[in-house]
Amino acid sequence: MDLSLVSLICFIALTLGVVAIMMFVRDLAIPGNRSGRGPTLGSTSVTLRRQRTVFDESPARSVTGRIDQAFDRLVLETGMGMLPITGFMMILACGLLIGGVFLIYYDYLLSGVVGMIIGMIIPIVVMFIKRGRRLQEVRKQLPYVLDLLARAVRAGESLDQGIALIGSEVDGVLGKEFAQCARQLEMGRSIESVMKSLAVRIRIVELRLFATTLSVHRQSGGNLAETLERMGQVVRDRLTAQRQLRASTGAGRASALLIATISPVAYLVMFIWQPEHVRVLYEDPLGLTMLTVAVVLEIVGVLWVAALLRHDS
Repeated sequence: MDLSLVSLICFIALTLGVVAIMMFVRDLAIPGNRSGRGPTLGSTSVTLRRQRTVFDESPARSVTGRIDQAFDRLVLETGMGMLPITGFMMILACGLLIGGVFLIYYDYLLSGVVGMIIGMIIPIVVMFIKRGRRLQEVRKQLPYVLDLLARAVRAGESLDQGIALIGSEVDGVLGKEFAQCARQLEMGRSIESVMKSLAVRIRIVELRLFATTLSVHRQSGGNLAETLERMGQVVRDRLTAQRQLRASTGAGRASALLIATISPVAYLVMFIWQPEHVRVLYEDPLGLTMLTVAVVLEIVGVLWVAALLRHDS
């Protein structure tokens, strides 16, 4: 392989990696990006205009717009404090880095393409895992938060004061989110808009029910403390039912995961350690057709199993 091409690939990967790291550090340096808290008065970079995100946009109608918004939500919902452009740069840098290593090691262009695909998939998978763990943490914290808010209301505090109490006393994701809600209420926003914004930022059914309950109570009144206690019990029952469902379907989900991953893993192992055995799939027309059909069937099967599991959960 031409040495200039190898040098160019290494330079691009190194440059994008440095850019991604710098943008990540920049995101952490901006007050309020990581923890969700607003900038302090003593900061020199204080701005009164909040940066708009995908949560402030209406749903896109085009396919490309929906893909862009889905990726932006994925990056922001991980809680890693990154902007979407930073996440995209990290994915691209990881893909170019691993693709360049494969290309240099195997001296085969297709190896570089496969390595780049693998490198770009790894950060996306990590983001999905981070988002799932974050949403699971929210589900576990929500019953305790509802009980704390109910006790605060029974003690004579207003709903705004109860939300501020949760923001200052509760740790984790919900503590930061309720602290942001308290600041929005202090700025004069209505409880309906604040709760709607919270349900948009954290898209789970339990928080949507909570936001709807508070909005209806503000309009029609009623015993809020008792309603919150009942909702906390409902959330606990939902968590218990989901855990029982996951325990009863654990064997099936493990089997589906094994069947879905064994073929790509076997192909990847053969591609890395014995590339001459799989090279015929690209050089022979029949092998290329068989590989294309296998990839299409694998994607259809994975999407089918994912849809079934999502319906069961």
